[in-house]
Order: sequence, then C-alpha cells, then structure tokens
Amino acid sequence: MSGGPLGSVAGGGCPGAGTPTGAAPGYRRVLHPSERPLACNRREVLVQRLAIDVRASWNATAAAAGLVLLQVADAAGQTHVAEHLEVEGAEVEDPGTRPDGSRPLRLHAQAGTVRLHYRADVDVAPADTVGDAPLPGLAGLDLDLQTWTLPSRYCPSDVLRPMAVALFGGGPHTGTLLEDVRAWVEREVAYVPGSSDVHTAADETMLRRAGVCRDLAHLTATLLRALNVPARLVAVYALDLEPPDFHAVVEAHDGTGWRLLDATGLASTSTLARIATGRDAAEIAWGTIDGPMNFADLAVEVTDGTQD
Repeated sequence: MSGGPLGSVAGGGCPGAGTPTGAAPGYRRVLHPSERPLACNRREVLVQRLAIDVRASWNATAAAAGLVLLQVADAAGQTHVAEHLEVEGAEVEDPGTRPDGSRPLRLHAQAGTVRLHYRADVDVAPADTVGDAPLPGLAGLDLDLQTWTLPSRYCPSDVLRPMAVALFGGGPHTGTLLEDVRAWVEREVAYVPGSSDVHTAADETMLRRAGVCRDLAHLTATLLRALNVPARLVAVYALDLEPPDFHAVVEAHDGTGWRLLDATGLASTSTLARIATGRDAAEIAWGTIDGPMNFADLAVEVTDGTQD
C-alpha cells in the first residue's frame, strides 16, 4: 500500500513523542516531514486511526458488471495501514488509480449472489482550518481551479447565483464565507432520510429545505460556486456517523488550499477518510451497475482504531 505524507509513527528518540496529555482516544503522535536539520525539529501532528468495515451484496440474474468505489483513496492527509478485500460470486478487476486518488474496482458477475467484504485501517490527519484572508475571486484563481466553479449535473450554480448573492453578497469575500455558507445550509436545510432520491439536484433541495448528506453537500458546493469559490464533493468514511453509511462532504478552496466542510454537522472533518472526489455525486457514486444485478444489502462500520 502506498503511504501518505505524514511520515512514520514516533516511537522514541524525540522528547515527548508519546501520546500527549489530554489527547482524544485513538490519536497517535506522528512527525511531519519538513525541513529539519535535527530529528527533533519537526512539527508534530495528531492523527486519528480509523478501522473501516464494509459489507455489500447484490443479486444477479444473468451476466452483469459493476464499478464500485469503496476503497480508501491514495490521497494527501491519510495513510493506509492495513487493507483486506474479499469478493464472492464475481471476478474482480483493478482498473488502477484515478487522478483524484480514488481506487475503483470492477466486478464481473454471473447469475447468483455477489458478496463483498472490505476492511481497512487508515491514519488520517486533522483537517486544516479556514482562515479569514481575502478570497481571490474568479480573476485571481489558478486556471486548474476554475473548473470547480462551473455548474454540474447536481450543482446548478448558474441557476442559484441570484439566491447566493442575495444571501451572502456579491463580494469581495474572505475565507469566512466558506463557514458562513456551510452553517447556513446546516441551519436552513433539515437532514431527513428519504426526503430525496438519486435525481435530486441542489436547486430542488433549496426549495424543499430537506435532504440527506449528498443533498446538503450539493447545495453547499452550488452556493460556493455561484460566488466563484471552487467547490467539489468528497465521498468519505466518517467516525461516529449515525446512522453509519457512506458520507458526502464538500471541499472548498480558499485561495491557499482545499478545506473540508460538512453541512450536516454529523461528523468531524478531522475524522474522515477520503474515498473519492468529484464535481458532484455522479462522479463519486459508490456503486454503478451495468446489467441485471440488483443491490441487496449494505453495512458500513467505522470505529476508533486505537490499538491495545
């Protein structure tokens, strides 16, 4: 497994390399690789180990294929510690890692039941906080970021721009806008399971004022894009999420880096493991089926990976 940029776990040699006083359970101290003439001149970062367990099944009535996104991504800020995959009833193809770091799997099934069991331990670093520096605006954005300000299937930012300007002003803005938008969506849109479906876009969620995590994430990203802030959706595993499931959050760029935002308020952005990143749910869906194979069951469990 490829590792992230966090370096190795501190086991000794540096004073105070053990667990810090008052650290939350599950946290371990690692040393951040930076310019360091001496081994102890390192910035220490607290990381959380997550233990992930996913079971899924489908029933195929004839030959069918599926593309599933559930493996932990190769991404900055998280390090694979252990991983195990078992599949019954289908051949597994690994098509490689996508540009966003996601690692899809192709399932080739015949008639019968397909069962998948995925386990992983992953260390995740705390999310960076959003500052209050001026946002660059469209004129100051790098070209590779501008694509994340454009409308997409579930994020019609052009449609909601008048609403976004009415709510948050036309700018110029500072980094506090990211939290302002996130907090507004959490406050104004109720989290109601079953209130939407796979076709629901952000403009519908704005009208209904209800949805699930993907709907709140779509609306957050849409409002930010409408104000020329790059924003994208991220599929994640989240610690202590109730009910346990795949989770969708937003990543917005404040001119210096990407910042995670959870409009549901159900998960800490410092205890998330990234699965996939895309413009909207169309690019981060956990399962896409081609042929007569029907979804049967899914169970997701994410627990504190503290070792005895």
